Amino acid sequence: MNGDLVTRTAKISDAAAIQQLLRTAMLTYCAESEISTMMLEAMTESLESVEERIRNNCCTAVFDGDEAIGTITTGITNVPVRYSFSSKTERFLSGFTQAAYVSRFAVIQGKRRAGLGLSLITASEEYSRENGCEVMLLHCSTINKKMTAFYGARGFKLIDVENSRGYPRGLFAKIL
Repeated sequence: MNGDLVTRTAKISDAAAIQQLLRTAMLTYCAESEISTMMLEAMTESLESVEERIRNNCCTAVFDGDEAIGTITTGITNVPVRYSFSSKTERFLSGFTQAAYVSRFAVIQGKRRAGLGLSLITASEEYSRENGCEVMLLHCSTINKKMTAFYGARGFKLIDVENSRGYPRGLFAKIL
């Protein structure tokens, strides 16, 4: 790593670097969430799937030279209730017509606590506001205290929890 960090919208040609970053960073997420790596889609996501996500969403990445060291994907939906998994969640989401959904948020282990995550989540929020979103949504293991504290400090509230993937997976929301 050479210290010349560049934050930009990811290109299709960045997909392999982003895929590698996600697989590496999600090992820590799995350990801190007490879940098997096989329970997390990001660990087995194909290169084609990463390319499609870059093509169809706002995928922001931080690079140190050619190495991806941070990333976040923000998608926009006009049907927020699609993220419902209970009547409680559906009631909450029914008050919104447009939502941003944050996924594949990762920062390489050696660069955590240096402001990259905050920079990425802020970029996602700005993109969400610019695109008329009323709320930002994301999922996170409720066991992962580091990540839930990070999201909480940025205004995200736990809306509901479900266990369909074999671990307590919370839906967090931030009203914009």
